[in-house]
Amino acid sequence: MKRYFGLFFLLFFFFSLWTAAMDEAAAEALPEKLLRLRVVAESDEEPRQAEKLLARDAVLAALGPLLEDCGGLPSAEAVTAEALPDLAAAAGEALRAAGRETAVTLRLGKTACPLRSYGGFTLPAGEYESLTVTLGAGEGRNWWCVVFPPLCLAAAGEEEADAWAVFSPGERRLLTSEGAEIRFRALEVLKKLRGWFSVG
Repeated sequence: MKRYFGLFFLLFFFFSLWTAAMDEAAAEALPEKLLRLRVVAESDEEPRQAEKLLARDAVLAALGPLLEDCGGLPSAEAVTAEALPDLAAAAGEALRAAGRETAVTLRLGKTACPLRSYGGFTLPAGEYESLTVTLGAGEGRNWWCVVFPPLCLAAAGEEEADAWAVFSPGERRLLTSEGAEIRFRALEVLKKLRGWFSVG
């Protein structure tokens, strides 16, 4: 009986390692496919947080149509970089319409993003290409999502038929599975352990 228990434990252990390796490979491929959107409020005061959402909506409305024909992250980056002045103007105009003159700063580049769960999917922590919109001093809470592919719309209940086309079936299952957050957190622990054991 003990022999069978040991065999079962070994099989479970190796299956867990294999599953973790598959998850890790899929998670590491994600930053090469996504353009994140981050909007940082001027402060945590309620009116400033409301302005954050106004700026978000203005940027999404201006950028969304421009990204519709992009076939991958490189073209999405190029389109976004070219549109930065117009996006800043759109956000500033939305704030002025609400009676606020707040400085709007846009930056496109690699950003460390935390693990985030949205309405129907979860993204692991990592370095993602991101469009960061900062209002004023940018000392308030921020809003994160994905502007390419248009998963922000999917999270808001406006499902886009092609939003998931850039993902393999395995990647989509990983992102949308019920235990995705736990699996991604387990990967973070696995990476830390690997780092500790590789020191020296």
